[in-house]
Order: sequence, then C-alpha cells, then structure tokens
Amino acid sequence: MQYSYFKKGLICVLAAFLSFGAKSQEPKLPASHLKIIYFGSSVPYGQGATNHKGYTSLFSDILKNRISPGGYVWETVNISIGGDNTLKVLNRYKTDFLPQNGKYVIFALALGNEGIHEKGQPMFDQFEKNIKILIGKARSDGYTPVITNSYTRNDYNERDYSFIKKMNLLIHRWDVPSINLLGAIDDLSGHWVNGYWDDGLHPNDAGHAEMSYTIVPSLFDALENKKPIPKSVKGSYIKSSKNRSESKSLAFTPEHVVHPFTTAISFKTGDPGTLLQLSDAAGNGTISVNKEGRLVYSSARSGVVSGTSIVNDDKWHKVIVTHYYAKGVTMLYCDSTLQGTIAEKLVTTDLRIGGTNIPKKLAYKNWVFYRSAMNPDEIKYLAKDSLLKSSLELYAPLDGKKVSVSDPLINLAQSMNTIKEVK
Repeated sequence: MQYSYFKKGLICVLAAFLSFGAKSQEPKLPASHLKIIYFGSSVPYGQGATNHKGYTSLFSDILKNRISPGGYVWETVNISIGGDNTLKVLNRYKTDFLPQNGKYVIFALALGNEGIHEKGQPMFDQFEKNIKILIGKARSDGYTPVITNSYTRNDYNERDYSFIKKMNLLIHRWDVPSINLLGAIDDLSGHWVNGYWDDGLHPNDAGHAEMSYTIVPSLFDALENKKPIPKSVKGSYIKSSKNRSESKSLAFTPEHVVHPFTTAISFKTGDPGTLLQLSDAAGNGTISVNKEGRLVYSSARSGVVSGTSIVNDDKWHKVIVTHYYAKGVTMLYCDSTLQGTIAEKLVTTDLRIGGTNIPKKLAYKNWVFYRSAMNPDEIKYLAKDSLLKSSLELYAPLDGKKVSVSDPLINLAQSMNTIKEVK
C-alpha cells in the first residue's frame, strides 16, 4: 500500500515536471513587425492563376523587388481558403490567424461568398457587421488591418452589382486602409472583363495581374511609419500665373506599373490653357480648357475627347480622368458629368500640373491619384470633394497659404510617394 502511494506521488511529480518542461520549451514567439498575412478566400489564395500565383503573390513580388524608402524587408504569408466568408474567417481567427504572430493583415473577402446573389440585403448586413468585428479584433490584438473591397462575378445581376458598389463606397470611407479591386477588372456591369477570367467566379493570370496593380506599393511602409488615414483639408488651394517667372511643373510619378487609375484635381480659371499632363509610354496626353471654355482630353495614344461643360467661369470645377485598362477605355468627367470616352490602353508613367502652357490665371486644389478605375457611383462622391480612400496613392490638398498643412506639396495619402517641382 505504501508503495502504491509512493508510485502515485512519483507519477504526479514527473507529470508536473514534464508539463513545466513542455511550456518552457515553447515560449511565445515575438510578433514580426514586417509580416503581412493575407486572410481571405479563393481569389486571394490565387484560384484561377497558374500555380495559384494570384494577385496576393504578385504583390508580394512587388514588395520584394522594390526598394523600400525605410529599408523594410517585408514577409508575407497566405492563409486564405477557397469558399471562406466572414463567418468562416471569424471561426478561423484564433486557430489559423493569431499563431502567425505578424503585424499587418489584409482581410480579403467579398460579398459573393457571403451569399449576396442568393439572399441579398441580409448578407450585405452580415458582411458589413462581421468585417467591422474583424477590424476591431485585429486592432485589439495589435494588428493593423487592411480591407479589400468586393469585385466581380459573371453570375451577378443588376441588384448584386448595386450591392457591390454600395459596400465598396462604405469601405472607401471607413477609417481603415483599403484596396479597390473592383476598378481593375469590372466591365461596368459587375462581370469580369472578357479575357480576364478563368471561370465565372475567378480571374485568370491577366485578371490577377490587374488586381495586383491596385495595391499602393508603399502602403505598408507608410503604415510602419505611422502615417495616418488621410482626412479632407478644407480651404486649401494654390495659385499659378502664366506671367510669373516660375514656369515649373508639379510632377507625380506612380511608384510601380500603373494600369487602371483615376486622377482628379479641382481648378478655377477664366482662360484657356493646359490643366494636366498625363505621360504614357507612347508620349504625352493633356487635359486643357479650350477657347470655348470646355475641357479637351488629347490622348497620347488614340484621339481627342471634347467636353460639353463650360469651365472658364472663374468657379471651382473638378476634372476627373478614370481609366479601365482591362476594359480598354478612358473616361473624362467634369465634376460628375461624363464628357466623353476613348477606347485605349494606357500605361501612365507621370502626371504633371502647372508649366508654361497653363491659363493666365489659375488656381488648383485637392489633387488625387488612385491605382484603380472608378464607376459613376464613385465619381459622384469624388466630384463632391468626398475623400474616397481605397487604392489612394496621392492626396495633395495643395495648401499654398499653409493654413491647414505645413507643406504645400505634402502627400497625405498612406503612401511614401511625393510630388516634385520640375522644369
């Protein structure tokens, strides 16, 4: 009997020792501040791409091949699973996500897997609620979240497309970095552009490539540098005069290959002259005010769009150019009114305002550049000076009087890119 008690005691001590040893051999790993986790469904996993090298893998390559201004070497890991929606990702959060011990997470989910086509509004509400829960959980666990917006499917109808655009407008305005995937591959009816899909639910290699271009290359450098979500600056502007000796231009060069894009700038003038230059591999395109007071887009590649709205009235107007590379179309807007379109595929390398050919008197404000195209619903918000933020690489208020910002050329977007003065 005494042997039995001794044996039991020895076993307990040994078990406690082994338990302590197991814990001491498995300390909690420190979080990597340069690790990005892709956490979503089949498209971010790479479905439809050769060897599953989809848009997330392509963006990882962009990070590896670029020179980071801060010298950062980014690590990425993909824990996306086909078929996942917000409910499944929430269920996998503790088991699959938290053990990654990273610092940044891209929640790459879409309304399609949520069941928007089948059930409509309840799934819209569920997606919005659960994405906000994921954002909150990630932040409470020390992560910085980034959100992708919803994109296309070939089975979407007009109602589905309306839900997609509505959700994306919400994401644009949330206090969280976001990525406009829809503007890369939308045929403007909610379906994949022909030649850019593998099956009705997934893009092919070309479609994934277009989606990868929509992510701001230095987004995570900016986040690591604690650059905040941009907020609208009120009352800013700069004045230019053709009579002044400074014939310099303000130039903006995107950080990496650009296919889809949107750029906009507000201006005020009463005279003809060039407002904006867009350089392409084929040459220089321009947007000007002609003698009749209308906008004219002269493409570097394929023709001219002559606008209909009068803009030489010394009132503020906004010129907006949006380019759907996959669809092969450029659209010119004055405020929210479409002025015309051109069939073309641009590879924009440089944008400039100012210079020697500007109107005699001219004021600029609120210059933006997005790495994605925008549909008419987004254009309406942009025309009202609403600061949409998905895929935003440049937001320059152009505060010449330094009322709200200290540098007239400051870029408030979450990127490390800058505007430069050039001759």
